[in-house]
Amino acid sequence: MATVEPGDLVRFIDEVGEGRVIRIISNELAEVETSDGWVLPAYIRKLVVIPEKLLISGIPVSPKKIEEMVTKKVDKELVNSSLNRPPKSKSSNVKIPPREVDLHINKLIDSVVGLTNTEILTLQLDVFRKELNQSIKGNEREIIFIHGIGNGTLKNELRRVADQEYKWCSQEDASFKEYGFGATRVRIPQNKPY
Repeated sequence: MATVEPGDLVRFIDEVGEGRVIRIISNELAEVETSDGWVLPAYIRKLVVIPEKLLISGIPVSPKKIEEMVTKKVDKELVNSSLNRPPKSKSSNVKIPPREVDLHINKLIDSVVGLTNTEILTLQLDVFRKELNQSIKGNEREIIFIHGIGNGTLKNELRRVADQEYKWCSQEDASFKEYGFGATRVRIPQNKPY
């Protein structure tokens, strides 16, 4: 197996795209920053190093050549894995949409009579923590929190809590097409720190 080192330009075997290795997490995992700017954990055996020496010396590496390199590595892995293990059933390529949690207070409790704004916000943040912890334990890759636009207090507090308590998760505005500015997507890396 070819070694992967921080700084290597790599292509994914099972997915479209490429990126640069940021760090080696373990003997099996590397952290890769994709060309889209995402930082993802990836199995080292599922990466192919793109020889930058060819690119630097002025000799272009054609997509066909890279595809041949990927195909050779995949074929070799298929032969090795078929000799050592029984065949696995193929998973479907159907992408499961992320779970949505609506944090509007009227979705969480029946009545807000007698509650202060601080108590309402505390309740919403407690639901945020509970649902995010459940997603982490359930090995979900992402979760959408619907907070609405309002004056931005809930959105800002969600992001503050995520930055302080879930630093290893990334967050961003959810799809504008689906939610406008009223939702936050939290991405959960599969290499959790605990």
